[in-house]
Formats: sequence, structure tokens, C-alpha cells
Amino acid sequence: MNAAEHLTADLEERRGNRVVKGARFLANLVLAGAGAGLDNIADVDLVVRRRDSGREVLRTPADMGDPEFLLHQVRRDLESKTVEEFVAEWRLPDTPSA
Repeated sequence: MNAAEHLTADLEERRGNRVVKGARFLANLVLAGAGAGLDNIADVDLVVRRRDSGREVLRTPADMGDPEFLLHQVRRDLESKTVEEFVAEWRLPDTPSA
């Protein structure tokens, strides 16, 4: 039984106060002005949730590299690993067992 039967992974807007979001927006503008593009600082988190309850078991910033690539990697792991293997690799606390 693979982990995808018990867990889901998505990108969700980062939680935070307006000051933090405003600072990230300004950083994006500076990077854009430098020709770096607006996608260098993502305002999204990778979120893994239990399918049965929707409870969040992992939330981590998806701001290193390409958030979509990270999401694809996690979803691939969910499809190819058991819950125990996924938990061990991603070090998730309190997740469902298969």
C-alpha cells in the first residue's frame, strides 16, 4: 500500500503576517529589477495532509528552487513509497500507518 493512499501533497499560500508578506513582495520587486524574475522567492509552502482527516502533518517553505519541482518530487515519493518509507525519508511526526 503506497503513501498516496493516506497522504496528499499540495502547494499552499504561505501563512504569515502582512509585514512578512510585504517584505517578501519587496524582495521579489528588487530581484525582478535585477533581472532575476519574480519567482525567485516563493510565497508558498509545501503541505502534506492526511486524507482521512485533512490534518496537516508537514508544512515547509517551498522557496528553494522551483516549488512545482518539489511538489512533483513529493508526489512521486507518495506514489512509490509506503507510509513508513515516506515518513522515514521526510521525517514526518504523527502520520497514519498503512
